Amino acid sequence: MGKFFGRQVTQVTLLLRLVCGGYLLYLAWELRGAVFGPERQLGIVLAAAVFAVAGLLLCVFSLRGLIRREYETSDPEGEEDQGSDGGKED
Repeated sequence: MGKFFGRQVTQVTLLLRLVCGGYLLYLAWELRGAVFGPERQLGIVLAAAVFAVAGLLLCVFSLRGLIRREYETSDPEGEEDQGSDGGKED
């Protein structure tokens, strides 16, 4: 989970994925009335299933990445001072 298309993800990215996964789970939960109701429609059942699976995967992998600290951190001690001219040398 640490990389996404070859780039390191940040902690904010993982938190946003966690929020989006939670929202998808919420949508799937709200569709339960239509899924288990008397007039089941295949489209709504499929949408609820896709929302639930995608939301669960987003939450699990984002939480795992946050717990394992698999995200890019900015290290202020490791950065070199670029100077007042923005790092340009003459």
